[in-house]
Amino acid sequence: MKRVTATEARKNWFRLLDEVANGEVVVVERKGRRLVLQCEDRNRDDVTAGVPDYRRFLQVPDADEADRWGWDWAGDEGLIAVEIKER
Repeated sequence: MKRVTATEARKNWFRLLDEVANGEVVVVERKGRRLVLQCEDRNRDDVTAGVPDYRRFLQVPDADEADRWGWDWAGDEGLIAVEIKER
């Protein structure tokens, strides 16, 4: 584990990011607090674990076809659903 001050981190930010990307854990100390920089574990089987399911809050027509429609502002009517034309 590597420890640096916030000033050192600012001066060497991209080098530190490269080190973290290569597996190093970097602790940045600032005003008595520690910020830990480490690479995300990409070896997990389920990368969506812990992601909330918002489907019950989304009340939109044809949500499965969301790539074919969008929203547009229609003045007094507010937001209205519109079909997206293929390019």
